[in-house]
Amino acid sequence: MNSWIIDISAGQFFLDFAWLGLLLVLATALRYKIPFLQKYLIPANLLAGTLGLFIGMNGLEWIDLTSDRLGAYVYHLLALLFIALGLRAPKKRLGLSSIKFGLIFLSVYLTQAIIGLLIAMLLFYTIMPELFVGIGFLPPLAFGMNPGIAYTIGENWELFGFESGGIVGLTFAAFGFLVAYTVGIWLVRKGIKNGEAAYIDSEGELSEDVRTGIIRKPKANYSERITTSSESIESFTFHIALIGLTYILTFGIMKVMESGLIWVGAENEVTTLWSFHFIFAAIFAITVRRLMDTLRISKVVDDVTMTRCSNLFMDFMIVASVAAISFVVVAKYWIPLLTISVTVAIATWAVIRFLTNDAFTEYRFERFAAIFGNMTGTLQSGLVLLRILDSGMKSPVSFNLVYGSGIALVFGFPLLILINAPVHYFEDVVQGFWVVLFALFIYQLLIFLAWHYFKKANSTH
Repeated sequence: MNSWIIDISAGQFFLDFAWLGLLLVLATALRYKIPFLQKYLIPANLLAGTLGLFIGMNGLEWIDLTSDRLGAYVYHLLALLFIALGLRAPKKRLGLSSIKFGLIFLSVYLTQAIIGLLIAMLLFYTIMPELFVGIGFLPPLAFGMNPGIAYTIGENWELFGFESGGIVGLTFAAFGFLVAYTVGIWLVRKGIKNGEAAYIDSEGELSEDVRTGIIRKPKANYSERITTSSESIESFTFHIALIGLTYILTFGIMKVMESGLIWVGAENEVTTLWSFHFIFAAIFAITVRRLMDTLRISKVVDDVTMTRCSNLFMDFMIVASVAAISFVVVAKYWIPLLTISVTVAIATWAVIRFLTNDAFTEYRFERFAAIFGNMTGTLQSGLVLLRILDSGMKSPVSFNLVYGSGIALVFGFPLLILINAPVHYFEDVVQGFWVVLFALFIYQLLIFLAWHYFKKANSTH
């Protein structure tokens, strides 16, 4: 629960977010002006985080942004992100293609975890006997999920001997972003030249607005609904307030759960409970939305506005996560960081390429690009790569990507349970991770059996 009790003043908190905002503005201007950044479509949030890394306290020390505070912000922004997504209206129809996306995500999670753990074990038994082998479990969190989850779990493991585990998780995530926006863009350009794209024959269709990141002729957003009278309360303010209410409920209920764990003598599980706060935040958000639907008051919630809120939290979370990386930590762990990241990135490409070709007959390349971006960076990275190939979002791929991610998160929850088993239920942590590795192989086998079943379905959507 370290991220709940970090000792900072209100002034420091707001100043930190002012610095993060300044970095985002500078990054947006750089993206607008520099052709190299436009060529690789480097998003402003990732560029802002890189600027913060070099001029913050981990770099030139020009601005007061420390890893401890930034890590705490990542922790809380992650929960707020999940709450904003959970408060949106539930979708009733998923479709077979979305299920296939979910199975691909799960298979990639498992591949990333298995390879990461095998490399960590190899290093532990050879040249790095002091290595915390759980480091190999961070890639599916950092690559496949998002930096907030990687930080949260890594920080939790610091209590069990993983020095600077939270920062290591963020470093893996930064490497994943690098892969998504360099290798990913290169793969997309190569696919276009090879005639694999469904909608474009060359790169000329990429609009200037997408390249520069600034829309020259802004258009009104007719998809968003204003649900409150501005005379009473601004609609966007109300949505932020609703997210705040849900976070208060999350905190209160989790404190009750913590007391329950202590009462039954399960004090060791308290740290695990708080490391999964984002999962509980999502569950409580969905519950709040269901309750509002039952009471027929959910009309005050606009899905587009909630999506904008989630994007707001995502942007600041990515800036903070990259800026929090420590060069000292990177220097200490550079061997496992480099070997695991490179191997996992190659395996991620190979698995996604094979499964998308095996599962789909239409929009294969668009689906490959979107999943690759998502499984090395975030959902935003996947949408960036997809937008190059399908600027008008005419294909069903964006739909598949969003709902496939949701399916993967639900059925990938056993992975999150397995993560902390070695540190809580085994005297020998290394032995515990061997057991987890075996469980991962079994889970991967089950996924492939499910894949074989769904592959038979005659669907090309």
